[in-house]
Amino acid sequence: MPLVVVAFRDEERGCVGSEAAVATGDLPQAYFELHIEQGPILDNLDLPFGIVTAIVGQARGEVVFHGRAGHAGTTPMAHRQDALVEAAAFVQRVAAAPKGDAVATVGSFVVEPGGSNVIPERVTLTVDARATTPEALDELVATIGFEPTWRTQPVPMSGAPLEALRAAAPGAPELVSGAGHDAASLAAAGVPSAMLFVRSRNGGISHHPDEYSSEEDIEAALEVLIDAVARIS
Repeated sequence: MPLVVVAFRDEERGCVGSEAAVATGDLPQAYFELHIEQGPILDNLDLPFGIVTAIVGQARGEVVFHGRAGHAGTTPMAHRQDALVEAAAFVQRVAAAPKGDAVATVGSFVVEPGGSNVIPERVTLTVDARATTPEALDELVATIGFEPTWRTQPVPMSGAPLEALRAAAPGAPELVSGAGHDAASLAAAGVPSAMLFVRSRNGGISHHPDEYSSEEDIEAALEVLIDAVARIS
């Protein structure tokens, strides 16, 4: 089959390129994706790359808490309706909800009216919940208690691309990706897909200026990727 190299960019705002390909029906026969891990597992194992076997499902939504604004100095504690106090308790529930490999995050937090001497009247926050199976994601959303406005299902990697990576890198660790990727969009559309992670150094930190993968690790992963592509070409 012909080989095409595609570079998707601005993935953090959504997998626009792969979703456009799905929408138009212009799909490849198979798909490989090379990506940094964005996590600490490979760094802890001291290994340069790993094979992705699945990509988690995600549920995101916004939660709003309402109270009553008042003077911070003259309103007794027993007479307050503080939206931030209620929101803070909810954040603790989000942190305690995940089980197993599931994760949940409150990523943004807006307090209104936002004065240092005003009791908060309104708090708006976002929830990001992720799990490796649809059942686990449903349970996590229910435990947290929010209505997702955006959701993706967990997607397994499969078919000839996955087996080619395993053959090209026997004994390589296998991981589940906790981040969304273009491979998930294409795999969900029925394209046999596989991913190879490159080790993220500095403890696997990502979305941070210290995010880093070495040239040596990238080169090692590329050699595996080239071998795998050749096996199904």
